[in-house]
Amino acid sequence: MNLSAKEMLVRLSAAYGPPGREKEVRDLIREMVTEYVDEVYEDNSGNLVAVKKGNSKGKVMFSTHMDEVCMLVSRVMDTGFLKLEGVGMDPKLLPSQKVKIHTRSGEILRGVIGMLAPHLQTAETRSKISTFDELFVDVSMSDISKINVGDFVTFDTQAVEIGDYLYGKTLDDRASCVSSIVALKKLSKIKHEYDVYAVFSSREEIGAFGAKTAAHAIDPCYAIAVDVTHGNENVDNYSKVEVAKGPVVTFGPVIPREISKKLCDLADRAGIKIQKDAAPGRTGTDADQIQIEGIAVGLISIPQRYMHNPYEMISIKDVEETGRLMAEFVSSLDFEEKEEN
Repeated sequence: MNLSAKEMLVRLSAAYGPPGREKEVRDLIREMVTEYVDEVYEDNSGNLVAVKKGNSKGKVMFSTHMDEVCMLVSRVMDTGFLKLEGVGMDPKLLPSQKVKIHTRSGEILRGVIGMLAPHLQTAETRSKISTFDELFVDVSMSDISKINVGDFVTFDTQAVEIGDYLYGKTLDDRASCVSSIVALKKLSKIKHEYDVYAVFSSREEIGAFGAKTAAHAIDPCYAIAVDVTHGNENVDNYSKVEVAKGPVVTFGPVIPREISKKLCDLADRAGIKIQKDAAPGRTGTDADQIQIEGIAVGLISIPQRYMHNPYEMISIKDVEETGRLMAEFVSSLDFEEKEEN
């Protein structure tokens, strides 16, 4: 399945994959990556691991998460409405959104998150921001008897390309999954000494548990975590990086400085335009759990606008260049070993 980065992004954006329910995403990635690697397997934590063999001089692990923010049904009402709880979701985003309810039987039902008409609102309710306690999903057009407490609810949106940008749900972190596939495709055409373990991890949005178990089991010499970061949002004194200006290399206490510096040097050598960012504490990515295992981990981020929104925005070029930098990191290990000899 030789797809372009854009084609992979569109397909993965549409896939269903809340934390712990990543099967549809796993199956898609397996199809996309199999021809570029030597082995693909699923571990007990729900991670998909694609192995590209080198000359077994060591192991390098990539970690990109498959799961997405979502909601859970907390109450089914006889009136044809549902109440929700959020998983990484801001309730301010939700009024008037179309959603999908993923039932236990496997049937997908559709609903709309209702909002009281302005004619019926008071001055107080007009100025109030709704919480999950006050929001409801109208599923009166569906058979409500098929819906149960604990069913997952996701945005019902379709990715759209506008110029050099893609807008869609779950680009956090499906964009990074595509970067990892791009890297594996490049590595399939060159010799490299280190074996590559590309982990498409589970349950990052609730604590990066999949990355931790994968890092423990694989025990790589080095790891590169890839995720998205906030890019030129319209917030005064906050925006540090920009969409379409290249991948972001992170510096901070979680990330060994030699890994960050190495990524910057490799980018300069390969003509990859990059940006730099600082994470003074936890990074909020798979890197946090990987470093707990005593593994030297770098962090590359893809600039994104509107994180955890129904339509997140990325540059397709940034995704491709991130994959190129990941491949450069692996091939550089050969280069350095030869230089030392």
